Amino acid sequence: MSEASTRKFAESVMARTGRANAEERRETEDENSTTRERQGNSEAFSLEVKFKDGRRKQTFPWVHYGGHEWTDEDGMECLTVLFGMRVLIIRGYNFEALHRDLNLGKVTSIRQHNSHQVQLLTNDNTENIPVIVEIEAFPNYRKLVADIRGEDEHDNGKPGKVSR
Repeated sequence: MSEASTRKFAESVMARTGRANAEERRETEDENSTTRERQGNSEAFSLEVKFKDGRRKQTFPWVHYGGHEWTDEDGMECLTVLFGMRVLIIRGYNFEALHRDLNLGKVTSIRQHNSHQVQLLTNDNTENIPVIVEIEAFPNYRKLVADIRGEDEHDNGKPGKVSR
């Protein structure tokens, strides 16, 4: 049997069993539902944290999000966010919008403000922008990497090898 006739036979069998139509319907439904889901569901992939020195950034994948707690610590708000075995602590003011967006998983990045920006925003913040005074991440990222690589404070630069 030639390739063209084999193909024609297979198509006729699929058409008789209705599989071709069912598969087309399933593909159309999947495409539409995925499109609808993407349009109405704009969660971020990860949270990027930018530290005030401008020389350091870290990301926390939302897939590891374990919840968060908001507290008021003597007039300064504090959000403690769990990402797997890591903790992100954010301190500042006007966290209502940030808290809401954390609940929805829609925060893509946060930036720690320097002292001049904090002063400007606390004096004149008509838009209620979250003022991020301090950000801490635990455990230390560099320590995590060193642990994974099998390094310690006596590292000689070779993974898994420690000079004594």
